[in-house]
Amino acid sequence: MTLHSKIRRLWREERGVTAAMMALFMTFLAGITATAVDLGVLFTAKAQLQNAADAAALAASNTMISIGANNEAIAQPANALSAANQYASSNQALGVNVNLKNPVGDDFTIGYWDESLGDFDQNRTGLGLTNAEDLTGVRVRVRRDDQANTPVATYFARIFGIDDVPVRAVSTAFLGYTGKVDPGVVDLPIAVKAGAITNGNLPECGKSLTFSSETTENSEWTTFFTSPSNNPTVDDYVTGALPIPGISVGDEINVVNGELSNNTFDDLAARYNANQVNGEWTVTLPVIQDGDNATYGTVAGFCTFVITEVRTAPDKDLTGHLACNMVVPSSPTGGGNYGTRASASKLVR
Repeated sequence: MTLHSKIRRLWREERGVTAAMMALFMTFLAGITATAVDLGVLFTAKAQLQNAADAAALAASNTMISIGANNEAIAQPANALSAANQYASSNQALGVNVNLKNPVGDDFTIGYWDESLGDFDQNRTGLGLTNAEDLTGVRVRVRRDDQANTPVATYFARIFGIDDVPVRAVSTAFLGYTGKVDPGVVDLPIAVKAGAITNGNLPECGKSLTFSSETTENSEWTTFFTSPSNNPTVDDYVTGALPIPGISVGDEINVVNGELSNNTFDDLAARYNANQVNGEWTVTLPVIQDGDNATYGTVAGFCTFVITEVRTAPDKDLTGHLACNMVVPSSPTGGGNYGTRASASKLVR
């Protein structure tokens, strides 16, 4: 065989190898493209299902308690399920309306969400709950699978025998305790110390407290963010000459050292007499952390306090008790548990 013939033969063989390699490469590229297309579809379905789950969980948690005439919390677990169904079905995943599984089974969990555990208390869950204090969390699972809404169809994975894929999303919302109040919601310049109204991590509902004219182990008089922190400024807040500002958990508010004057307690008694009904005046107060210094307190949450008596000089004190299962309208979740609930939930998982 001549040299020229050998070269021509080698060239033909290399062309054949190259063609085979190109065919394999194109097949591989087509596979990668097909996988990318199907994965993109699945990721889109997952994101849309997650949006539906988030919307359903928030809607359910925001409606699982209603607010009574006196701002008391009323358990409404059936309303929560209805809201979850409504908000889930108002969403679509790849053009398919997202409906909850029927019956919902464990795709809808309502009950007491324990923040410290990051889970529900299994002894305090279910649509039969009637105590609003047991209703702090909702978990919603939405799905496109054989149980509801049909699985997501594939495009190219069918080549490998995969005609469809199940996709699911879960969301948990927590309706906790008041974390922020608007201007004018707090009624008096009194900051309650957290340790005075709690036992462990729970509020001591109904506990009686007496606030005197000077700093005590259970409370402080406050001028909020206004200086100087003295009796005349406190009195301006008592009379309304200074409007009480909006307050959030984490704020540092001024506290007053020294005794309040007779005149301030006269004004406090006048406020009580003007607002009491059958001897009771229900007020919202900030709760501050224990152990802060002598000039400020850090807001840890809010409580509802029922004032039953205000005595002027020479006694100069205020008596009442802690009320629980109350709600501050238009308030977000974010504070400690001092018996007063928020009205807007947050996603926790």
